[in-house]
Amino acid sequence: MKLTCWILSLALVSTTVSAQTKTFKVGNSPTHQLVQVESVTELETFTGRTEKATGSITFDPTKRTGGGRITVDLASLDTGIPLRNDHMRSSGWLDTSSYPTAIFEVNSVQARANNQYSVTGKFTLRGVTKTVTTQATVRHMKASPQTEKAGFKGDVLQVRASFPVKLSDYGIKISGPATGKVAETVRVSVTFYGQTG
Repeated sequence: MKLTCWILSLALVSTTVSAQTKTFKVGNSPTHQLVQVESVTELETFTGRTEKATGSITFDPTKRTGGGRITVDLASLDTGIPLRNDHMRSSGWLDTSSYPTAIFEVNSVQARANNQYSVTGKFTLRGVTKTVTTQATVRHMKASPQTEKAGFKGDVLQVRASFPVKLSDYGIKISGPATGKVAETVRVSVTFYGQTG
């Protein structure tokens, strides 16, 4: 009898702990997602932006652990110049007809001070996957009249991060007129909002 009670208590504790992990859907929130790719050289600086990011993030606000997978629609990146957008989507660059998305899948999360986290995951671009480690700011907001008034359903999670991407690592070679005008390493910055409802 005591053994049965102990097993039931352990199961109850396990269920309670796992219940702390919440799943946040990204891409269906009232606040736009934002993905930016910035190229800076001495001859030219430009930024490509898109709001088309979808996926889900798991987060345990008590243990401060989590994971997730985010997919970005590369064909929707906009640099502000239509001709440059066409070049960026072509086979020599992002090749969006063959590889329409970029994917970031989180494998490890380590809590730091306050809302800061060290995040390690797999970043896939043009069919090439590399391990990326970056710092992220994660803010968890419990469902409240304020979040509901802002149009969110359930709890809200805001994730902000930035990391460098060396283009040659993903099979992108800068040549011709783009030489000196496109950085060999660009910076990807993201701001995602997820909701549990």
